[in-house]
Amino acid sequence: MSHTLDASAATARQARQLAKGFTARLTGRTERGTDRKVRRHSIDVDDHRAQVFRRIGDGSIADAKGWIDCLMKTVSEWDDQERKKGGARPLGLHGLRVLEALLGLRGVIAIDFRTGRLEPAIDTIKRAAGVSRTTVIRALATLRAMKVIDWVRRTQKTDRDGLFGPQREQISNAYFLTPELLPKRVAQRLRDLVTRKRLRRTGTTPPAAPPPPPQPQDPELRTTLARLGAGIEARAKGESASPPSGQYPRAGVQG
Repeated sequence: MSHTLDASAATARQARQLAKGFTARLTGRTERGTDRKVRRHSIDVDDHRAQVFRRIGDGSIADAKGWIDCLMKTVSEWDDQERKKGGARPLGLHGLRVLEALLGLRGVIAIDFRTGRLEPAIDTIKRAAGVSRTTVIRALATLRAMKVIDWVRRTQKTDRDGLFGPQREQISNAYFLTPELLPKRVAQRLRDLVTRKRLRRTGTTPPAAPPPPPQPQDPELRTTLARLGAGIEARAKGESASPPSGQYPRAGVQG
């Protein structure tokens, strides 16, 4: 008798599940019905909103690596400055390790510098950084709050189209760097470091100020030219310049 009841209960459950499935299909509410493991606000990998990758530096290996080094230095200094203000480090040693891992500085994770493609799984970041999964998640949240990085949650279709079961599955996030959102002083520090590194790498130097014009050897002529320049500057400023008569006899300028 009990076996009969169990079988009836199982049949009833299956019937309810089938009814829910058909109802969901009819009403169009299938996005999370059977895909309960898909996180909210996730975007299909082929959706244009998931195309967030950005080129690193100018896309070349040398420039991208230099740019990443400058970003790490900037964030590390920022982290240390916050501690000196009397507060706790936003990231700390483990948080900086997570950023290093994400940027490919600890092996395991590779970035396509030309496209900026960066999509490691949480467990991959964990392995590269040598920290716990909880530490990775906490560090990523802090880096996002600091406007260093951001990401988009992504899903992709399964091969179960038309069948009962998950139609979508969660895949790794798409990460991208957001230097334009950093605080002004931090962003300026990053730009300065990048500029200096590029100048050193290319062997160029910033344009120097033009040298002063040569001065005449005659002391009297130097004095005359200085007075003439002072008069011109005064007129340019709208000031009254009325030197005494005969002040510039050699220059042919009358007062």
